[in-house]
Amino acid sequence: MPERYFEDFTLLEKHAQPDYLGSERVSFSPILVFRGALTHTAGEEVSMAGRITLRSDPVLLHEYDVTLAPGDHVRREKDGALYRVAGRSDDMRTPAFSGLSFAQVPVERLVLPC
Repeated sequence: MPERYFEDFTLLEKHAQPDYLGSERVSFSPILVFRGALTHTAGEEVSMAGRITLRSDPVLLHEYDVTLAPGDHVRREKDGALYRVAGRSDDMRTPAFSGLSFAQVPVERLVLPC
């Protein structure tokens, strides 16, 4: 059922080269195109501006046979948004006897300077 909402994502390999100014120039090259869906899970309560609110954590549901690990980078093809993977696919895979076959990893939106 969730597969109906899947869209294209690309697993990227990060390349960093020194820019000779004390920093590095980052570029990405595609490794694998897979299907996934970005969604959110309710997190813990946090205090913001004196009010208690629930934090929303983004997660990526993806195809069962794709394995993502912390530090991997993925790009949503629809809008080019970059995400850094913050967990392991192996920690949140559906059981083999389940009718659903997907995995889930927490992600964080990555914003790179120009």
